[in-house]
Amino acid sequence: MRGKLKRKEILAAVILGTVVALSVLYVSVKNEEIYSGFFSLKSSSEGRYGASPSVGGTQQNSKLISETIEGELERGAFEYVVDKLEILTEEMDGYVKSLRMTYQEKAWTGFMICKVPPSNVTSFTFSAREIIDKNGTVTYIDISVESVEQGGESAYSTINFRLMEVKPGNGVEIGASLTPVLSILTTSLWWLAQGLIVGIPLCFASLAVVILVNRGIIPLWKNTLKSQNNTA
Repeated sequence: MRGKLKRKEILAAVILGTVVALSVLYVSVKNEEIYSGFFSLKSSSEGRYGASPSVGGTQQNSKLISETIEGELERGAFEYVVDKLEILTEEMDGYVKSLRMTYQEKAWTGFMICKVPPSNVTSFTFSAREIIDKNGTVTYIDISVESVEQGGESAYSTINFRLMEVKPGNGVEIGASLTPVLSILTTSLWWLAQGLIVGIPLCFASLAVVILVNRGIIPLWKNTLKSQNNTA
């Protein structure tokens, strides 16, 4: 029957939908890379302070940033946040100078001192805040700038972290232990919903394009060629 869908049409629609989805994903990734590169360049220019010569002309000073970041973390997220901050520090060409952790009343608290090059301080601060906010709340940020002589450890800016887990109340431990599972489940359902919202209309649109080309444009084109041949 002419109105029945053919297997080749369905296959062509699937291929077309896949190509469109991959193309959109590729363009989105490219745009994100361009934006990230621009943001990194901007952060570098904001975080780096030019050296200023002293009165004698033989000594140079530079501006260094010192920060204090405090945050309250969800139950069970302390170790994960500390690991992510250590990895972030290494990625920013810095190092962890000291780390002190205390476990008391079923909750962790800790102090971490990170050393980061001035050129990466801005990016480091935004990324660290994002890590903490995803697992709790940033409650306090203090930033200070000072002029120091170049050389030695002064080449690094200092970021102090003070992190603490929220102490659970009575009867809340079961709910707190289910928080990571609920977070994963919520994320999975969100991605599934996004896939259905985008995927189903895309499949129908691709199928409509294939049917239009296969049953409309191509037959019309063939009839036009036949008419021209008969006229000739």
